Amino acid sequence: MRRWNGCDRESGLTSHASTRPPLSLSGVDLDTPIVLACPSGEAVVFTHRSPLASKKNEDAVGVFCWENDEILLAVADGVGGMPGGEAAARRVIEVLAQSPVEPQDDPVGSLLTQVNQSMLADDSTGATTISALRIGGHQLTSHHAGDSASLVIGKRGKIKLQTSCHSPVGIALASGQLTERQALFHSKRHLLSNMVGDTGLWVERSASIALSASDTVVVASDGLWDNLFLSEVIELARKDPLETVAGQLVDLARQRMATPATPDPAKPDDLSFILYRMHTIEDSKGP
Repeated sequence: MRRWNGCDRESGLTSHASTRPPLSLSGVDLDTPIVLACPSGEAVVFTHRSPLASKKNEDAVGVFCWENDEILLAVADGVGGMPGGEAAARRVIEVLAQSPVEPQDDPVGSLLTQVNQSMLADDSTGATTISALRIGGHQLTSHHAGDSASLVIGKRGKIKLQTSCHSPVGIALASGQLTERQALFHSKRHLLSNMVGDTGLWVERSASIALSASDTVVVASDGLWDNLFLSEVIELARKDPLETVAGQLVDLARQRMATPATPDPAKPDDLSFILYRMHTIEDSKGP
């Protein structure tokens, strides 16, 4: 497999062709989503800076092939208000590109701990959130820190996995102290309680879940989750072709960001996400 290199970090890009992982993007503004043909399924990737930001995109995304046909999907969101956010996000994604040489019980958690220690040791000023999904066979495991989050849903909309944000508002939402609407409109929803690049980092690891060919995986920065209700993400993502889903998510999120004075959630921010579905038996047979 070759590394996708159709865009540098400074320019925008339009891509309609399907290519293959590995794919690593940071500081990039895509014009349209990229479709990736993975060994066991299909991934669609999008990343773009906030429509109101003059600075570069501080998100980074990666889709990597690990050993034994495992796939790693990762989205990192450089923490705003701190210098070096984009560099921190890029650094974490670059580390996750390398599958561990020796077998480990928790390779993703180990890599995130290592990069955090490295960032602290060299006095890096940036920090980043991370949400990474490791998919092997029909099993999926989530690792995350911060408010980049993941969702796995069935074709009928059943939630099979939903991660909770590591933030005061996210904790209040998960515990039932806030409704989803209250959380989305909360004045302190941007505050974080956990991130890579901090001495207090902890990586939340989910139990392994069974993944079927009809399931849709969504891993995204808060640029998605802060602009759509969960029910909207589920309804858009659960059944249409992934490239169609990606376009619909981008359009709705951008519309919300551009019109903040509405009853709907709206928070201009960098927007990055990865969608994934496993191949069906018919897909694997080919033409």
